[in-house]
Amino acid sequence: MRLGFLTAPFPDTPLMEVADWAATSGFEVLEIACWPRATGPTRRYAGTSHIDVANLSASQATETVDEIASKGLAISGLGFYPNPLHPDPEHRREVIAHLKTVIEAAEKMGIPLVSTFMGGNGAKNQDEN
Repeated sequence: MRLGFLTAPFPDTPLMEVADWAATSGFEVLEIACWPRATGPTRRYAGTSHIDVANLSASQATETVDEIASKGLAISGLGFYPNPLHPDPEHRREVIAHLKTVIEAAEKMGIPLVSTFMGGNGAKNQDEN
């Protein structure tokens, strides 16, 4: 077993600074937050984007993995925790499209795990309207 954490609670800290702190604090792995790049009000931790997966090139993918490894860390997975069962169909489409982009980024990086939220049906009261 290796000790690690999700990088989402560090939204304003660049990934390599998070990695430096993790390495000096005895952590061994990072789950890297990969929400879409966005500005404006968001819920807590949503929007943390330590890797811009929508624009990730193969060379950037390799460089990121190598730089993390040079600090003595590994990447346990990429994380994106939205609600893919959101009652708004357009929001659902955006969420699922970005999740697919995160999966593609993980493949470019050679990372076998993407963590996400299975979703929650927030439409329980829709029939009352």
